[in-house]
Amino acid sequence: MFPIKLWPVRALTSTSLAQQWMVVRSLSFGASRLAKKAEQAADEELAAEDLPVTFVDDDAESTQEREARIAALRNKSGLLTAHRNMLHDVLPYDQSQSWIHETVKYKRMMLGRYGIDGSRVDPRVCFPTKKEAFEKKEYERVAFPFGLKQMMDENEAARKARKAAVEAREADVARKLEKLDQWTSDLNARIAKKEAEARAAKERKDRLVEEVRRHFGFKVDPRDERFQEMLAQKEREDRKKVKEAKRKEKEEKMMEKLQKKTAELEAEIDVPIEKTK
Repeated sequence: MFPIKLWPVRALTSTSLAQQWMVVRSLSFGASRLAKKAEQAADEELAAEDLPVTFVDDDAESTQEREARIAALRNKSGLLTAHRNMLHDVLPYDQSQSWIHETVKYKRMMLGRYGIDGSRVDPRVCFPTKKEAFEKKEYERVAFPFGLKQMMDENEAARKARKAAVEAREADVARKLEKLDQWTSDLNARIAKKEAEARAAKERKDRLVEEVRRHFGFKVDPRDERFQEMLAQKEREDRKKVKEAKRKEKEEKMMEKLQKKTAELEAEIDVPIEKTK
């Protein structure tokens, strides 16, 4: 028995003697219970020391329980059963733990990884059913309607078409590069022509303005109505002159062409006559 040390209870004026006695009694009862538990623990330790280490009551547990207890004692890694099985290349779960374990994909994976005996899966799940085979065949018929030979021929034709398009493009670029100098010179000529026409138009405008001023004989504001009317009249007369000059130039060109054509025809007629002579 452990010695019990009771703390002195200080008398209080606000508590009665009965209450003080209840407090002392509860403390004594708790100390006695602690002493009994200590004695029981000591007796159990002595009994365990007297028994041999290998002593097991075979009648108290079955062989399966014994094997499970030994396996649990051997598992020093602290891993879960599924993880430990995977580490030792064994099927993780003896029974399905989720709906995923009942899918065909999972069963096929377990069969491929652990084999027929290790996975405990019917190998027939690896083969498609009649419905699955029909659906796959129908899908391939719709998605890939052409045969292999036909697809190869189409691929070859498309490759030749792309090659021909590239070659045609390269030939067109080379042909245009040959004409680049001519195009550049033509562009410069057109630009020079437009600039010359712009200068000529400006000179003609200045000339008409000067003629209108000489017509009035004094300085007139270009915004004046009389000035604008006279300038419009001069422009019409000038356009008529330009048009007439162009018409005459065109007639002269036509006459030259006709004369040239006539001379060629006469030359063609004279040659057979000389041959007949």
